[in-house]
Amino acid sequence: MAHLSYHWWITLGAIIAYTHGQQCNFQQQDCKCDENSNTCVFNLVIEQIQTFASYQVKNNNIDNLDYESRGKSGGTYYIDANGNLTYTNFSLSDRTGKCIKIQNEKFSDNSCSIPMTVDGKTFRSALTVNGLIPGPNLIVYKDQIIVAKVTNMLSSDTTSIHWHGMHQRNTPWMDGVGGLSHCPINPGTTFTYIFKASPSGTFWYHSHSGTQRTDGLFGALIVKEKMTPNFTNYSFQLSNDEFILSLIDWQLQPSEDLFAHLEGSLGFFPGLPIGQIPQFGSQWRTYAADGSEVGPFPYWSGLINGRGRHANVSYSQSRFTIFNVDNGISSSGDVRYRFRMIGAQSLYAYRFSISDHKLTIIAMDGYLVQPMDVDYIIIHSGERYDFALKPKNRTEVGSKRDYLIRAETLEVDNTKSVPYTSLNHIAEAILHYGTNSDQPSSPMYSSIAQSYNLNCTRTSNCTVLNCPFVNYNLNYNIMQCLKLTDLQLLLPTPNNELPAKPTQTIFFNFGFFGDGSSSAINGRNFILPSMPPQTQGVSTTGKCQVGPGVSCSNSSTNCRCTHIVDIAESNAYVEFVFSAIGVGSVGNGGAGHPVHLHGHSFHVVDIGYGTYNSTTGIVNGTNSDINCTLDERCSSPGWANGVASSKDFNVTKYTIRKDTIIVPAGGYVRVWIVADNPGYWFLHCHIEPHQMEGMAVIINELPSKQNCPPSELTLKCNDFNWNVNSFKMKVQSPQPCSTESVTEPFTIATIVLGVICGILIILLIASWCACFFYLKLR
Repeated sequence: MAHLSYHWWITLGAIIAYTHGQQCNFQQQDCKCDENSNTCVFNLVIEQIQTFASYQVKNNNIDNLDYESRGKSGGTYYIDANGNLTYTNFSLSDRTGKCIKIQNEKFSDNSCSIPMTVDGKTFRSALTVNGLIPGPNLIVYKDQIIVAKVTNMLSSDTTSIHWHGMHQRNTPWMDGVGGLSHCPINPGTTFTYIFKASPSGTFWYHSHSGTQRTDGLFGALIVKEKMTPNFTNYSFQLSNDEFILSLIDWQLQPSEDLFAHLEGSLGFFPGLPIGQIPQFGSQWRTYAADGSEVGPFPYWSGLINGRGRHANVSYSQSRFTIFNVDNGISSSGDVRYRFRMIGAQSLYAYRFSISDHKLTIIAMDGYLVQPMDVDYIIIHSGERYDFALKPKNRTEVGSKRDYLIRAETLEVDNTKSVPYTSLNHIAEAILHYGTNSDQPSSPMYSSIAQSYNLNCTRTSNCTVLNCPFVNYNLNYNIMQCLKLTDLQLLLPTPNNELPAKPTQTIFFNFGFFGDGSSSAINGRNFILPSMPPQTQGVSTTGKCQVGPGVSCSNSSTNCRCTHIVDIAESNAYVEFVFSAIGVGSVGNGGAGHPVHLHGHSFHVVDIGYGTYNSTTGIVNGTNSDINCTLDERCSSPGWANGVASSKDFNVTKYTIRKDTIIVPAGGYVRVWIVADNPGYWFLHCHIEPHQMEGMAVIINELPSKQNCPPSELTLKCNDFNWNVNSFKMKVQSPQPCSTESVTEPFTIATIVLGVICGILIILLIASWCACFFYLKLR
């Protein structure tokens, strides 16, 4: 009775907590949690859709999963030459009147979904969260408890959701890496993520299963501060109005298909009709201004907040995201708009700018920095940058009310002389001085794009933040590259988060040294373990052999394995050295890598670069600070003689912090962490095909102190639903599995089974004895 009463109170407490949360309805773009709530509840439904299609919706309220689009009548649309979203006519009479009465790109009765027009051209399958690409913006406040109920409505694929940038302290099994943090979410099941929103800043969520992220399964996670003293150090004010801006490179076909082409080096055939056998093609490779590889497959199009334009589509037949600003806001002082920019790309880095406007950097990967004006921001996959935009006043705007927002890949035509010309692979949006009622229509986009201007000249140089190389060649007008280490935090790091001198240094070399010259770390291609180590324990089967002097040569059979690196229990402060060096790591074939660490924000201590040709700017040699030893795969990199002692660094309270950073081709990055967050944390290149090929490793941090997961996670791989009270008990009193105080269901089952077996044995013995005495009496 007491046991039932306990669970009743937990359920009641969960219901009370949930009433303060925020449900996220079908195709609701912003899902905001009340600042005064302790708990924020979001229902997220994962589905496969067809772009340019509208589906009949049973109910647009996803509360209690009262939403269904599968098997319902729908219709397809296209954007006509006049810019109108137009229904595609066809002869099926039973479709008449269903999802065809769209007005102003909406259905008045919410009976049908709004078509995802993406780049105006690409009709293909895609993945949505609550019917949207990208998924809804989840907006919460620091230290609130997030309850995200994720339901997988895919037909056959499993999924998972990673909360990119959340530290998941004491909840490593909520990190959302399918097959590592927990079992993947099976089709038709629901997984309830519960975790604390920390730290504050601009973050995002995305699938961490296969290639689903770049098929549309991602969205913004914004963690706001409840108080705003952080901005008192600025010389300007931030408007209450702010914008979320996500970037993604969109592809002609589902990413899994592209990966199959890449994995087999089959070539790419973007102009080939569907179903036709190719008779010609190309091994597609493009390169940046420093000669490093950018694209192993062709760029197709780019989207900003899920909208954009393919190069073969007229501006009239596209849809752009439009950001409204007020040209009178500065009349009351220096007031600026905050943009939260998220790099969700599969592959391509973007050089981002806004025509005729400066960008004032104010945060990176969630951490506020001392403001700095730049003209461009280079954003790599997984990174986030917040910038403040100072709007023009009414006199400056005049009659020109629209300005192009432009993100351009780093690709250049290196078949000609320096300065190399851009391949003009872009994503576009519009900054509009006005309101929704007077936004430009798509026939006006072309003239807005043609007026793009940043006025970069030899006498008026432009500044670009986060170059993946030391600098642009002198022949470019973009002259000055700012390194991340040129910036400092706005607020000091708390003492308990500040690392002292590391007592352990671990090297990770990112390169194409795996099987068949595939993506690898320290020459090893990562494969997922047979069961999630965070919830099921570590299996020694298939585990990589690592350690000093352990080689992984081309003749070795242990180079395709589950790569796990342990952080020694005695090491409170650890240095990671990420490098991209070795044979083939520079020139055509070498590449930089955006590296993401789960469970931590690291302190960026130093960035080392390769050597460059002074005439062309091409990287022609690797940094000599690091040696690749033992074998051709660089399976055991380390400092060159004397380097460790000659380069002495200290982390200050204002040293930059990030969770994702670009490692330059031929160079390295040194980062420090405080090793105080027990768990199995994924470390990987955030370029999706690189990670899929095996450019990843698991960091096993403080194994003896890792909080034991909820018992339901250790027993099954289906629906997982728990509540806030259970979460609080787990987090407030973390206990390793070996000393878990509660009796697990598995233990109970073992005891019951033992009792039953014991009874059966006793009955068997009794029966044998009875037979024996019976025969003896006869």
